[in-house]
Order: sequence, then C-alpha cells, then structure tokens
Amino acid sequence: TLYTETVKSFVFGKQYLTLEFFQMLAESDFCRNLCFMCVRSRDSGDALVAEDIFAGTFNIIKDGVFYGRYWGCLAGREVKNLHFETCYWAAIEHCIDNGLRKMEPGAGGGDYKWARGFDPALIHSAHYICHPGLRRAVDQFLDYETRSNVEVSEYLLANSVVGTKLAKPNISKMKRVQAHARVDVGKDKSSKETVDTSDAIDVE
Repeated sequence: TLYTETVKSFVFGKQYLTLEFFQMLAESDFCRNLCFMCVRSRDSGDALVAEDIFAGTFNIIKDGVFYGRYWGCLAGREVKNLHFETCYWAAIEHCIDNGLRKMEPGAGGGDYKWARGFDPALIHSAHYICHPGLRRAVDQFLDYETRSNVEVSEYLLANSVVGTKLAKPNISKMKRVQAHARVDVGKDKSSKETVDTSDAIDVE
C-alpha cells in the first residue's frame, strides 16, 4: 500500500512492482537481503504492527552495500522532511551501525543528494531506439544532458564537503563514450549511451 499510494501521488508515477512480486519475494531466499525502514505512528516496541506503519522505504543489502530504493507514504500522512529522515539519515546511521562499506541511494538527484552527503558518480547507459524521429530527438537531448551532467558533476566534486574517496571522473573518457555511441545498428535502429549522475557515499 505504501508503494502504490506514492506511485499514484505523482503524475509521472508508474507501478513497476505488483502484489504478486511482493508475495513471491516474501517466499524467496532473497528476502534475507531486504531492509525496511518503517515509520510508525506509535511505539509498539520490537513488534511491528502493520496498522501503525504509515511510511517507509524498501531497500536491499548485499555484499556490504546498502541499495536504497522505493519510498512510500500513505496519502494524507506526509510529514515535512520525513522522506529525508527515513531514506537518508536513518539509512546512513544503519550503514554505520552495521559496518556496511557503502550506501547507494539510487540514480539521479544530483545536487539535492549532494547536499545530504552523497557525491555524484558518472555512469552510462545503453538504449535501443527504433523510431528514427524519436532517435534524432533523443540524440539531440543527450548532447545537452551529457554536457550538463559533466559540468554539474565536476562542480559538485570540486565543492564536496565529505572528503569523498570516490575517484575523480575521467571526463575525457566519458566524452568519448558519448561520441562513439552515435552508431546506427540498423536502418531504423540505434544504440545509445549517455552519461547520468548517480550517487554514493563511503561509510568506512
């Protein structure tokens, strides 16, 4: 319910996960890798009472890395800054308390995640686009987005206040990736690569 309520609250929201997915997940061995940060309306001790939970985040922990994923909150129960407290502050505290080496809060976000202690890391992704008109439009946008992401990443890393251990991005390499990506695979098909900003914080 937390997940679907939040998806419905955004115009651009899309429900990727189904009830069947969560039921299968609960029965799978992968369940041991899950970590839920839950917000309760009252203190019920160590026992979690479903009726008391009105917000939370669904995360994965594997190989010493905390991967932050879906946030959810019941409609009408929003509390100012609760999202950041649950998804960032409580999660960082959990990583430190449990000796995890890194926290990945999810791709995107840029400057607002940087302000909360997460330095950007440049990545690239591959896209398969069949329609020639859409391919041209995406190609034009990627030119702009790549330049913007590189500039923002350079600025944020140069002004980092957390003393990041992340390697400085190889900007020339990233630019070459973008240049080499504009290769048509077929008459009306292409493969695209672009640069986006992700975030990570080392907690060692």
